[in-house]
Amino acid sequence: MDGGITGFLGLLAAHRGALEFDWRDRFGLGLRDIGDRMTLTEAARLAHGLLQDPSTHTFAAASGWAYPATREALIMADLFDAFRQVHFVRPKPARRPWTTDGPTVEKRGRTDLTQDEVIAALRAAGHTAPLPTRTSSVRRPPWPRSPAPTSP
Repeated sequence: MDGGITGFLGLLAAHRGALEFDWRDRFGLGLRDIGDRMTLTEAARLAHGLLQDPSTHTFAAASGWAYPATREALIMADLFDAFRQVHFVRPKPARRPWTTDGPTVEKRGRTDLTQDEVIAALRAAGHTAPLPTRTSSVRRPPWPRSPAPTSP
């Protein structure tokens, strides 16, 4: 929103429904109260505040998001994705409000290199961790396993 009253009026024209909802929800007032219970300048400043908060319908509508989300929810989605990256093979990322049709990444990159060439390149780059082979598709934990107990 380009600041001031002009920006507020443009926002009102483009996203009236979202602005009406947030106005009632956040301020307990209707848009008809502008000019009566508050000035147009105050309304423009309040609308600017709504555009700074991703948990408002106004922010979501102006940003092209499918739904509003709190900053905490966005952080939790990132943490959830990080957890799944560590514990699962090829997990799908959690849905974000800016993607309307689910996750956008569906395929991993392909290469013309053979597996032996990739392993050699990784070794040359200093990677020393065990690398998967064609027969091992199960992801192993990064910590060393304790030896299996032996029977006496």
